Amino acid sequence: MSFFDKIVDKLFPAKNGLTTQIREVMHRSEKDQKAYEQWKNNGEQPKLLQKVAQAYYYKKTNIRSEIDVHILNMPTANGFAITYHPEIKEKHFQYLLEYLKDRVMLLGYRLVNKDRRIVEKPNYVETTEHYYLKPPITAESMEKMPIDQQFGNVSLSQVFIDNRPSFLKVLVSFYSDRLYQEALHFDDFVSHLFATEDHDT
Repeated sequence: MSFFDKIVDKLFPAKNGLTTQIREVMHRSEKDQKAYEQWKNNGEQPKLLQKVAQAYYYKKTNIRSEIDVHILNMPTANGFAITYHPEIKEKHFQYLLEYLKDRVMLLGYRLVNKDRRIVEKPNYVETTEHYYLKPPITAESMEKMPIDQQFGNVSLSQVFIDNRPSFLKVLVSFYSDRLYQEALHFDDFVSHLFATEDHDT
């Protein structure tokens, strides 16, 4: 197994039988929500988005960046993971998860799950905050075949090691059978994610 394969296996793991010690519905405090809103309006948000977007597109063209990005391309899923960089404020990196979730919901997606999972491992504690969103498929829309799945189902997660940010992961899975329309292009999804609220794509 190559070094890159090992990294991908870590960032996009298969189920491995680890026991989840704690799993709970994730709630943001009023204080956290206010701090997130302030971050969106204080000029720090576009700076971080620009850094992350640049790192992503650099990775696509094999150019090195100070922010490490890993890209996943599979027959029925696409995604990427952003490794935390010490030059980014920890809270700002955490707010990035909220921002990406909000961006997906602007597409009409509905939030169907939000949870926090804590797993105790031999040498550290891993905490995962996770959002799962689905396109606005209704009973009425399902009567029209093939079904419009838009980009597919979206999973957003952020992993902390001993309460320190480690990486953020975006994964979009889609159906490829004849019941569904072909999923919209992942590049368009990424462009929408990295847009600021004042400059939607």
